[in-house]
This record gives sequence, C-alpha cells and structure tokens, in this order.
Amino acid sequence: MATQNEALDLRRRARRRLVGAIALVLFLVIVPPLVMDLEPKPVTTTLNVEIPKQEGSRVLPPPPAPTVEPEPVPVQSPEPAQPEEPATPPAATTPSAPTADLKPSPAPAANSQSTYIIALATLSKKDNVKQLQSKVGKAGIKTFTEPVKTPSGEQTRVRAGPFASREAAEKARAKLQELGVHPGAVTVR
Repeated sequence: MATQNEALDLRRRARRRLVGAIALVLFLVIVPPLVMDLEPKPVTTTLNVEIPKQEGSRVLPPPPAPTVEPEPVPVQSPEPAQPEEPATPPAATTPSAPTADLKPSPAPAANSQSTYIIALATLSKKDNVKQLQSKVGKAGIKTFTEPVKTPSGEQTRVRAGPFASREAAEKARAKLQELGVHPGAVTVR
C-alpha cells in the first residue's frame, strides 16, 4: 500500500505541476505583450485638407434697392401725358413729407444730384488697401476709403467713385472687371 499511496501522491504532484506549468505559460503568453505594448500604434490617414489663403476679407454689398428696379415700369407707362402729371404733384408734396421722398423719388434724385459708387473691398491691412487703390488708380478710376469697425477689429472699406451717372459707373465697373478686380454692385450714394 505504501507504494500505491506513493504512486497516487506522485500523480497528484505531477498534475499540480502540469496545471501550474500551463498557467505559467498562459500568463507569459498573455500578460507581457499587454504590458510591453503601452505605446499606441501610429494611425495613418490619407485625409488631406487644404484651406485657400485669403488676401483680405471681402464684404459683398447688398443687392440694389428694389426702388431702383421699378423705375423702368413708370418710365414705360408715363409715355402718355396723364401719368406724368400725377408724378409731378407727389414731387411737390415731398418737401412736407420727407419719408415719402425717400421711397418714390430715387429716379428724379438720381437724375439731378445723386452720385454713384462701386464697392470694391473691405480690407484689414493698410498695405492691401494701398495696393488696391494704386491698381484701380492706374486705370484712371478714383477711389476713396471709409473706416469700418467690426467685431474682428477696424477695417477699411474701399470704394470707387463718385460717378455723376449710372452709365459712367457701369463703364467703370466693366473696366474694373477687366483689371481682375471683383467689384460690387453700383449703388446710389
């Protein structure tokens, strides 16, 4: 029996050693790679983002007032003498009502004393303002500037003009487009 007990004891020890060896191998296979791989793997991306460089910020002027567009409609209907006569009394009443003068009278004011201007750009750098003015000035077009306060700081608005008639302003606008300048709309000053 002693030999049988010794044989059982040896088998138990062998099983324990085998289980211990298997546990040790599994531990060495799993844990060290996890511990040693603490550095994250580099992520390779093929995303390429390009942002165009801006020379200066540009503010587009608002579209022309709708009061300028209705001018052709009264011009077509006043061909008879009757519609022209009613147009004259409102002009006579406009001094008493200045608010009424602002809406219906752009056409008479445009023909008599209004001047026209063209918005060119709104720039933050003085060098860019001077460069634009010299480029436009070489083409024979007068320019002027106006300081503008914005949330991002003080900027300078560059405008072409003043022009005595809309036709002169439109010719200057076409000339500016030929120079590569992107002018805004012609507006009444």
